[in-house]
Amino acid sequence: MKLYIGGKWSSTWTMRGWLACKLSGLDFDTETIFLSREDSREKLEAVSPTGRIPVLLHDGQRITDTWAIAEYLWELAPDSDLWPRDRRARTAARMIAGEMHGHFFELRYSLQMNLVKRWPIANGIPSNVKLLDKPGVRDQVARVQKIWRTTRADWGAGGPYLFGERFCFADAMYAPMASRFRTYSVETDPVSAAYIEACLDHPYVLEWIRGAEEQARELGWDAVAAWP
Repeated sequence: MKLYIGGKWSSTWTMRGWLACKLSGLDFDTETIFLSREDSREKLEAVSPTGRIPVLLHDGQRITDTWAIAEYLWELAPDSDLWPRDRRARTAARMIAGEMHGHFFELRYSLQMNLVKRWPIANGIPSNVKLLDKPGVRDQVARVQKIWRTTRADWGAGGPYLFGERFCFADAMYAPMASRFRTYSVETDPVSAAYIEACLDHPYVLEWIRGAEEQARELGWDAVAAWP
């Protein structure tokens, strides 16, 4: 089983795909395709029918799209932590994961993920203000926090994650968003702040972040931190 991924500091969907693979408990290898190089298109076309990553190669089949990868892995490992055990909780987890999969375009575009960057403060004013004031962004920031609050209230008893003790694919879907809130110093309510800390401190997420930092050191920290 091989997962093709992008640069760890900025590739949100490959982060989610990699977390899905980790949650499955199955053995897998990774291969990185950086997306801004002269040979990037050629390499992508060789492995991805859509020209996008992540792509999971297994048993002669290429699975594209992070959501499809997670469902494929869950079929292989239905007793894994990919989804909650309880059917009602699993349905709720799929609902909020689906909302992240298909929405929040303005927020994603305006607050792009960079795991090695912290947004600066200039003249005493956080420079994230202009980004947060772009159309739709503040409403979507509020919606994400409402999802975290209500899911934690409904399903989070017994642990720090969205569905309690076990970090699942719904958490994996929101991990890049949690990182954005930290990177851009987004003001949050107490429940969301605690969830962000727990999510970003999960061992799998920390492993990915360490990988992003290693790549940044190899490629040039200042250049990586300057994006976008």
